[in-house]
Amino acid sequence: MPPVMFLAVVGLAGLAGYRLLSALARNAQSGTRKADQAMRRAAAHVRDLGNLEWDEAAGVYRPRAQSKD
Repeated sequence: MPPVMFLAVVGLAGLAGYRLLSALARNAQSGTRKADQAMRRAAAHVRDLGNLEWDEAAGVYRPRAQSKD
């Protein structure tokens, strides 16, 4: 009878471990999904810089200076 009880305890521990790991995986996945959705919302707003020109001193593109006519 003790081997049957041992197998029952091992089975219940395995089931509890499986449920714990699946709950943790679901929680991590929902957190990742929320962060991904927030990043997509933030990236959806794009600012138009207009015409760009190369700045040799800085080595980057910058918005073209408005000429005052």
